[in-house]
Amino acid sequence: MTDGPFRNAELPSRWKRYGQELVSDAASLEERTMHACHSMVGDVDMKAFSPVFDELKTYAERAQMDLDPVTMVETIFENHVPSPLADTLQRHLIANLRDQISPDRALSEALETTAKEWIGTTKNRLDEECIRARELGDMSREDYRKGIERNRETFAAIKSSELSDALATCNKRAFRQAVQKNGSVDVGPEE
Repeated sequence: MTDGPFRNAELPSRWKRYGQELVSDAASLEERTMHACHSMVGDVDMKAFSPVFDELKTYAERAQMDLDPVTMVETIFENHVPSPLADTLQRHLIANLRDQISPDRALSEALETTAKEWIGTTKNRLDEECIRARELGDMSREDYRKGIERNRETFAAIKSSELSDALATCNKRAFRQAVQKNGSVDVGPEE
């Protein structure tokens, strides 16, 4: 891929396509939002995240409560491959458990908070890519303004509940169909 403002960025091709959509007047907010969600889920190593989340879910659904759920949860995380997303989930989950929230509710709320934080972090990372593209001359001043504004709109439109559902089900293809449908060449106006 040689086109678009992120052509020189060290990003996966799906994010480079998103960069093209930021400066293209042909891409709608909905298309950019679905593409951003698909790209975010694509960044997750589900083979690492799924086992830890499944074990946490099994633990949280147990009828019997432990006297010290924080220690149990820390042990679960220690027994799995670390990842940035799992680290964020761990931080929020342990904070919720220390607030004496039931493990099931603590996990649900921690996942939602993790998704919200992930949205913000990704938005900021792509803002930085826009800045870098402008500095490299890959993005004009007008495209930069458009890209920053559209990136803000896109990430504001992402529903954290949809991202947390994709994580909870470990569904890497949660947004793929919407992206493929919107990206199809044969899609035309409805009659």
